[in-house]
Amino acid sequence: MKKVLVVDDSAVWRTYLQNLLEVHGYTVEVAKDGLEGLNTFFSFLPDTVIVDYVMPKLNGVHFTRFIKSFSTFKNVGIMILTGAEETINPFWAKKSGANAFLKKTAPQSEIEKTVLEFVSQPFSIEWSRDLYTLRNEPFGELVDILEESLRDSTITKEILQLSEYIYDEKLVMKKIYNLFTELFEFDNLYACVSTYSHARIYAFGNKELAKPNFVFKKAEETKFFSYFKYTDAYYEGTERKIENAITEVITRREEPIGFITIENPKIPEVAERILALANYSISLIFDLLNYHMLLGSQKELEEITGAYNRHAIAAKMANLIDFSKRNQLSLSFVSIRLLNLRKLYTSKGADYTNELLRTFVKFLEEQLSDTIARIELGKFLVVILGKNVAQVQKQLNSFQTLLNESDEYRNLKEIEIEMNLFAWNGESVGEILEKL
Repeated sequence: MKKVLVVDDSAVWRTYLQNLLEVHGYTVEVAKDGLEGLNTFFSFLPDTVIVDYVMPKLNGVHFTRFIKSFSTFKNVGIMILTGAEETINPFWAKKSGANAFLKKTAPQSEIEKTVLEFVSQPFSIEWSRDLYTLRNEPFGELVDILEESLRDSTITKEILQLSEYIYDEKLVMKKIYNLFTELFEFDNLYACVSTYSHARIYAFGNKELAKPNFVFKKAEETKFFSYFKYTDAYYEGTERKIENAITEVITRREEPIGFITIENPKIPEVAERILALANYSISLIFDLLNYHMLLGSQKELEEITGAYNRHAIAAKMANLIDFSKRNQLSLSFVSIRLLNLRKLYTSKGADYTNELLRTFVKFLEEQLSDTIARIELGKFLVVILGKNVAQVQKQLNSFQTLLNESDEYRNLKEIEIEMNLFAWNGESVGEILEKL
């Protein structure tokens, strides 16, 4: 049964919304101000929140910004209620992370319809270890929340400043290690950053370091999975298991691009919280490191599949857009998402799945176009010049039929795909990639 938290300083509105939601089968808890709302949120862990804008101690926008600062709450739905004379600047409204806004002055039938439609959406909460401390140590004062926010912004700033050293990957990793040694006590730090085909792993510490295979084995106890073919280790380690450690998987565009493992933290809860706070900013740095590596290597093709990498396809698309404009040719784009790629990696292994991906790209080249890029771990872009949308759609229908019926490519039936087709309508390369 889905859970909804109602936060409002008006007893009338709390009772009204609670009754409405409980009648429709939802489990509901209420709070009378922003501070109580936060503490109730961390103990109740709702899927959806309906929060008033103007409240004592903490308003609805600040409440929302704080909740959404936790990556584990990215899929929680938050609706902000506003009164007749209350206005929220559109920029700050969007940046607060709220999913919807509703005026309390709307007709009752509209309010009830909007609220029920909102809470019925597939919002959800994901359990995360960084909730442990907050669930057991409620915020007593607003200063506690400000201190938590200050810690978050300070760590973020310190990590993002490392972008000036992006030309020296090992130095960046060492500075991350040095930062963490100032924040909490531990023995060793292992940091892995990876493209879709290549992983680079570093280690720093005061105690005996473990070899990369033991580090990866420990990381895989969490949700991290090995999908790359090549691994470069930039340290010497010994043959020993890692027993006591915590791992934070670093994700970008919802896909893993590495991890950080902390061995023997003195206070695990502190280390876990700081790693969770640092995840987003580290992901930006890791993404820059990967981009810099691709630029430096001057490689255009992704090593596992043979498709263009994200950097190379941007330049290729710019040339094709210019050519299509000058020659008045149609230009179409097909985005192909592999829906079960993670499942294949974990169930069939990296070697089998990567070979399957190579075969898939070969099939795309034969049937659609030779301009193919791997733009995310499980997403490919096909660029087709000289055909309009109707012609490409016909081509896609034939592609799907052949994919289902071909004996030569029967192993590709294991892949679940989702395809989206759109024509170029004057967008820049960045806008096209953002649309994908």
